[in-house]
Amino acid sequence: MKRLTPALAATVLAASLLSGCGGGGDTGSYCDTLEETQKDFEDFDTGDLSNFDDFTDRVEDLADDAPDEVRDDWKVVDKAFGDFMDAMDEAGLKPSDLPAAAGGDLPEGVDMEEFSQAMSAAQGLTTDEVQKALENIQKHAKDECNLDFEAS
Repeated sequence: MKRLTPALAATVLAASLLSGCGGGGDTGSYCDTLEETQKDFEDFDTGDLSNFDDFTDRVEDLADDAPDEVRDDWKVVDKAFGDFMDAMDEAGLKPSDLPAAAGGDLPEGVDMEEFSQAMSAAQGLTTDEVQKALENIQKHAKDECNLDFEAS
């Protein structure tokens, strides 16, 4: 396995932990989905990325169904995750590879240049636009669903 610089490893881990949540067509359904998603946040905080693929699929699906108040915010988050996942696929990485990569090891066969591109896409998860969208989603979740994702 190839060794990663500590800065790249930290970027991988940070990108894997920064995420949004999804919603549904009506507020009740949306809140139910948010509550289910809250466990994913807790798992990500502990480094468990076993549900990462399902989570990103849910973000994509629910970006279309979120309440009007946060639909555009979900589109921003969905695009950032889509770009990141596309770059991961291009590099030959799976979400389950992220903890090892964060520890400094690239899986066999992963090209360092493609890995660097994936990490650039990961930085897209931390842009001001994405952070503002996540703040709006978190506020809406708290106000409409009584869920606090900031504490997870």
